[in-house]
Amino acid sequence: MRWQVAGAAAAFLAAGTAAAGAFLVARVIRAERAAIRPVVLTPTPGQRTALVVFGAETLPTGPSRELASRLSHTVRLWHAGVADVVVASGGVDGELDEVAAMITALLDAGLPPDAVLEGRPGGNTRQTLATMARMDVEEGLGPWIAVSTPYHARRIRDEANRVGVAVIVSGPADSPETTNRAVHRSRVLTEAVATVYYVLPTTLTSRLRTTSGTLRHTLPLLIAGRAGDVTPGRAETGSP
Repeated sequence: MRWQVAGAAAAFLAAGTAAAGAFLVARVIRAERAAIRPVVLTPTPGQRTALVVFGAETLPTGPSRELASRLSHTVRLWHAGVADVVVASGGVDGELDEVAAMITALLDAGLPPDAVLEGRPGGNTRQTLATMARMDVEEGLGPWIAVSTPYHARRIRDEANRVGVAVIVSGPADSPETTNRAVHRSRVLTEAVATVYYVLPTTLTSRLRTTSGTLRHTLPLLIAGRAGDVTPGRAETGSP
């Protein structure tokens, strides 16, 4: 009898975990689909609409292919006239400065220097959203269009709600990670976990940051059989 009760409890727990996981994945997918739709934004009087591009892995030769796709999407939105300024937000990995590489790429693409701003600190999603909240107040920026790979949209929106930043997430539908089905599938799964991670108190997550950040960005590539693509850099921006 005792074993039967234990088995039933284990089955119930497994079913609940599966249902919760399916719910989280569905939320990530819904936000991802919304992020590839055309941007519709109503400017706020007295403020400057801002595009913020979230950093990703930067190589000694410049932005990685994934980051380049985000930057190209940002340039397209800029030329469509949806924003007044562009904010490049990222971290520093050793001697590689994501923000510097992003700004160079944006200027090379023809954006005016006085319209491109640095968004620091921006080593992870939480830091970038905090920087956006500060720039809201100090520089009168917002509403915001956040540019990242679409699978990142749910976490950006959730964190924006927590810090009180008005944001629309937009991203390229054809980034390298999105078009690779195995990598994309694993990214969606890890993003579902990351949305839970971001709800945890920072006093706890600060202790887990380095390990979880490393795993979250390298594990999807390993699952997809792309171990050769794992580098010391980051697939997204910084730790979680």
